[in-house]
Amino acid sequence: MAYIIDNESYREIAGRKFLSQPSVDTFEHDAPRIPFVNHRVKNVYARNFGIIRFQADFLEDMQIRGMKSDPHVSLHFQLTGYSNAHFRDIPGDHPLRPAEYNIYYSENFDSDIFYNRQKGFEYLALILKKEHLLRFLQQNGSPVGHLEKALESGQPLALFGKAAPVSAEMHSVLHRILHAPVADDLSEMYLNGKILELLALQLQQYREGHHTAHMHSGIGHQLAEIYEYLSTHFLTAQSLEDIAANSRLSEHQIREGFKLKYNTSVYELVQEKRMLHARGLLLDSGLTVEEVADVVGYATSSNFIQAFKKKFGITPKQMQLGRQR
Repeated sequence: MAYIIDNESYREIAGRKFLSQPSVDTFEHDAPRIPFVNHRVKNVYARNFGIIRFQADFLEDMQIRGMKSDPHVSLHFQLTGYSNAHFRDIPGDHPLRPAEYNIYYSENFDSDIFYNRQKGFEYLALILKKEHLLRFLQQNGSPVGHLEKALESGQPLALFGKAAPVSAEMHSVLHRILHAPVADDLSEMYLNGKILELLALQLQQYREGHHTAHMHSGIGHQLAEIYEYLSTHFLTAQSLEDIAANSRLSEHQIREGFKLKYNTSVYELVQEKRMLHARGLLLDSGLTVEEVADVVGYATSSNFIQAFKKKFGITPKQMQLGRQR
C-alpha cells in the first residue's frame, strides 16, 4: 500500500504561484520533512511563469492525495523516473516515463499523483499564466486553435492524448533554462524568452503529430513498437539497417516515420537515451567515467566526455563533483 502525503506538505515544497511585481524569486529546499522521501527542490517564480524542479529518492511507493493548485498552464517534463497523475477534470490517467512530457491546463487543478519506489527521480514543470500564453498564441497567428479555444473557454485539457517525447532541441532549451547565462536583473527576460521558445517547439511537434494522423495504422503501430524497443534496449540497439531487417518496414519508412511521428531519428533517440542513462549512472552508481563510457557504448572515454559535455554543458566529472557537494 502506498504511503499517502497530504496536499499541504507537498504544496510547501512544490507549490505553484506567480509574483505580483517584476522580479524573480528563487526557493530551494531539501529538509527531510516528508517521511520516506529524500528530495531536492529549486523553484523560480516570476510574474507570468514559474519553474518547478523536483528531484527525489522515493523509499516507498507514494501517493499525493488531493493536490490542489491555482489556475495555470503546466509544461510538465519527466526527466528521469516514472509518475502517474489522475486529474479530477481531465479524463484518464496520465503516466509519464523518462524523457516524456505533456501540457496541462485547468482552472481548478485537483489531482492524485503516484510515485513508485525509485531513486534518481526528477521532473521539471514550467508553469504559465493562462493570459500570458493566450497573448503569445494570439500574437503569433493562433497556431493551435484547439489549445487557444480551451484557454478562452476555461475548458481543462491535456494537449497530448498520450505523453509526447522530449526532443533533442527541447532538451537543449531546458538546459539553458536551468543554467541561465545572464545576470539576475536580466533573468526574467531571458527565462521568459526560453520558455516561449520551448513552447513553440512543443506546438510544432503537436501539429506534426496531427499531420501524421492519416498514417496507416499498421505502419504507425510498427513504428511505435520500434520506438518502445529502442527506449528499453538502447544499449544494445544496432544500426538502422539491422532494425529494418527485423521489421516489416523499410529503412526509408522507419527514417521518415520517426521524423514525422516523433520528430527525431533512430540515432538521435538512441543517443538521447544513452546520455540520460549515463547521467544516472554517474550520479548514482559509483562507476568511474571510464566505466560509464564503456557501459553506454563509447570506445574511448574522451569521445564520451566530449559528447556528454555537448549534451549537458558540463563534463561527467564535473557532474559527479557537483552531486557530492
